[in-house]
Amino acid sequence: MERRTTKTRLSLGLWLGMGMVWLACAATLPAQQPVDLGEVIDQAIQAAGGAEKLSRLTAQTWRAKMTIHEEGQMRTIDARYAVQWPDKLRSDVVGSYTMVRNGDEGWLSQGKTLQDLTTDQLLFLKEDMHVNWLRTLAPLRAKGIRFQSVPPIEVEGRETLGVRVSSSGHRDVVFLFDKETHDVVKTETKSRGLGEEGELANIESFYSKFEKVAGTRVPTRVRIVRDGELFMEIEISDIQRSEKLDPQLFARPKPE
Repeated sequence: MERRTTKTRLSLGLWLGMGMVWLACAATLPAQQPVDLGEVIDQAIQAAGGAEKLSRLTAQTWRAKMTIHEEGQMRTIDARYAVQWPDKLRSDVVGSYTMVRNGDEGWLSQGKTLQDLTTDQLLFLKEDMHVNWLRTLAPLRAKGIRFQSVPPIEVEGRETLGVRVSSSGHRDVVFLFDKETHDVVKTETKSRGLGEEGELANIESFYSKFEKVAGTRVPTRVRIVRDGELFMEIEISDIQRSEKLDPQLFARPKPE
């Protein structure tokens, strides 16, 4: 099997970067009465800070400590991220690289080398960012977003409500909301690493340790499982949310 690079594995964890995870103990619950999926979404939006705040605070920065599980070994990597939803991203991985996406453009800077992202790399980032933009809940009430009920499961012994979210041109994302707190405690979608080929992997992201930031609730831990195997654990800190970041953050980086 081809060895995946650190950059490939970090790319899958970008967002998912955004604050994620509980180890899931899935068990089918007894049949329940049909639920109003729109109401489930509205309750989650309200619990996360309300539609007005979530729609207004479209910028976020944070620090991530990532533990990567690879071929029976563990490696820890530190990084800083900045995002302006829905299409601007900067990731600075300490001692490794800087990656920037600005709309339909993107760059990868490693030491003295600077290169444009390929079409396939940009397509990956667009899809990855779309999933994590949905995770903020702000766009879930936008025109063109469709909902479908999924069977409820338990996550870490807590009951959830499941909603499959679909939008034209993107892969579906399953959201599992805690039935009491309405927090997003798990998402599930299909993806592959940056530069990988072949079949899409099943990516489950579990979110925990929610904190208040600028009047919104955000997770500060994430555990990512890829095709049933532990892939990455992320500790998130120094989270800041705002309306807009300096556009220079998403400009073409300068080689060192």
